[in-house]
Amino acid sequence: MFLTPDFVRDNEEWIIWLLGSEFHEKASFQALVQRTRLLDEQVEEAVRNLERVKEVRVEREAGSIVSVSLLPGGIELFESLRIKSGTPE
Repeated sequence: MFLTPDFVRDNEEWIIWLLGSEFHEKASFQALVQRTRLLDEQVEEAVRNLERVKEVRVEREAGSIVSVSLLPGGIELFESLRIKSGTPE
């Protein structure tokens, strides 16, 4: 079972953490849904929120999210989460 780490406060941080730590800054929408075990709608909402504050870039096809990648703001958030986690660089 996949558990959200204790230092992650919300779905947005969970997605940023996964993009930075497991997906090497880019993942398909379905990979995020599978890894988080969140509903499609929950992942979509979190990704829209992150896109709005320019932490991720979203690739869409026919209006649907295809992939999500970190932008510099998202990398900064990932680094702050990495420090909270105690994970070495």
